[in-house]
Amino acid sequence: MSSFPRQIWLSVLLIIMLLPHSAFSKKADTIDELVAMYNITPCAECHEDKHDEWKSSTMGNSVIDSRVLRGFRTFIKMELDKEKTLSRKNLTICLNCHVPHIKDASEQLIVTIADMVITSMEDSNVDKREAAKKELSKLNINCLGCHNLKATGFNSQPEPGVIYVPNDINTDAHKEAGYKTIKSEFMKTSDFCAQCHHCPPDVPWDKCPTLYTTYIEDFIGKGRKETCQECHMPGEEKSHKFLGPDNSDFLESAVTLTLNARATRYIDIYEDKMIPTLALKINLTNNAGHTIPHG
Repeated sequence: MSSFPRQIWLSVLLIIMLLPHSAFSKKADTIDELVAMYNITPCAECHEDKHDEWKSSTMGNSVIDSRVLRGFRTFIKMELDKEKTLSRKNLTICLNCHVPHIKDASEQLIVTIADMVITSMEDSNVDKREAAKKELSKLNINCLGCHNLKATGFNSQPEPGVIYVPNDINTDAHKEAGYKTIKSEFMKTSDFCAQCHHCPPDVPWDKCPTLYTTYIEDFIGKGRKETCQECHMPGEEKSHKFLGPDNSDFLESAVTLTLNARATRYIDIYEDKMIPTLALKINLTNNAGHTIPHG
């Protein structure tokens, strides 16, 4: 070391200190390792009711929902048809939102997850399909996905070891669990949801029409003010069921349908006869904050 200029050593040390922590973090090689890195057991112990709501919601099943698995399978196979091999960037296009902590998965684990998706949908062996789904069910958008990883916005890095909350709360329990608590007004906004229901901000809207663009154009643009959370997380305590089209009562409230029918006859000029039929008048009113259907 004595032959190496001290200033250069100090510069190298400074660069190392400024590198992001993730540069030195061990990447998870298995799903169990990845789940352990983002363990939400302490959350469930203190927020049992919210945990139970989340567990049965689309967020708690953000990978194994049948619609999601079909979409993943189709995307993976389409990309393979084009490129023959998939990069980490390709495979995480979907997973970055459906499993935010995928950022800490190794390259091999991401490929393994992609293989499991294909197995879960296409393997001829029922047991293998079910085993793959069971393993994939460990992956989801969990408490730390929203209250840390996505809590500060598109171009902002959350602090590690922090629980971000939308309202003032007693933080004693978080301290005991080893977490710092920071209030995030951003979590109350629709932009918070846009991180996964829209494209990155630098993508032009006309190139990427999404659920969020229809919310801005057809809802906010017409004078409405409600946020995504006000509809999909109703109540003072904010339901963590994340109500959506899988909830029949919620879906019913999204559309008003009136139907008038009257008996009439249809004259078939080619067959020279009258055919009994119905004349229907249907009115549909979209009460939702965005286009229906949408994803």
